[in-house]
Amino acid sequence: MAEASDEELVEKCLLGENSAFDTLVKKYELSMYRTALGIVNDSDLARDVTQAAFLKSWEKLSTFNSEYKFYSWLYRIVIHEALNTNRDSKKTAPLRLYNAESESPYEKLLRKEEYKGLMKAVETLSDDYKVVIQLRHFEELSYQEISDILKIEVKTVKSRLYTARLQLRKKLYNR
Repeated sequence: MAEASDEELVEKCLLGENSAFDTLVKKYELSMYRTALGIVNDSDLARDVTQAAFLKSWEKLSTFNSEYKFYSWLYRIVIHEALNTNRDSKKTAPLRLYNAESESPYEKLLRKEEYKGLMKAVETLSDDYKVVIQLRHFEELSYQEISDILKIEVKTVKSRLYTARLQLRKKLYNR
């Protein structure tokens, strides 16, 4: 079943084949978790957000419009869950960076300091900017994919990325 397309798997789910949804979960679980983690910055919360998003997608699967990509629909659910979690907990969350394993202790220390500065800067971004930064730079999605996920124009994605980067640059160079 892992060879089936998302559309085929959704169709099988709607026909009552629960194992098809398991396949979708396995396929997207890590990328959805990373996206949630980048927004809520807490591994336990990110797991909760991911689980809630998959549950919501299961419950609302009949509303999925097959003219769109399943992963775009699922990303939207995860993003909304993560943003709602942030609003509910009244905290802003920075994005996460991953360190290279081959760094020396000195390089790791420098990167950690850079990371702290970046996180402080990212915390000040609005949710709209945080989300596009997460999807573009950490999930490595194309502008079109981000546009599909957020249901905004590609030019709006580019504009938000440009503004977010400018804001980060200004905050990082003015410390």
